Amino acid sequence: MPQLDRIPAIPLHDEHVVTAREALEGLYLKLQQEAEVRLVAAAMRAGWSPEEAIDAIDDLRKEDMEVVD
Repeated sequence: MPQLDRIPAIPLHDEHVVTAREALEGLYLKLQQEAEVRLVAAAMRAGWSPEEAIDAIDDLRKEDMEVVD
């Protein structure tokens, strides 16, 4: 008897197949949030207020976006 049942079936494209973005989005957002918390904490240890730290982080992100564009 052939051993065809040992060959895994290839799933058809349907709602159970996710895109790379869908697969990575949750982790990406979690890492982004963790990084921001660490940056704010470091800035506060250096004497900045949380608001100043968040403003500085926003400025850095804007600079990064300008470099990418």
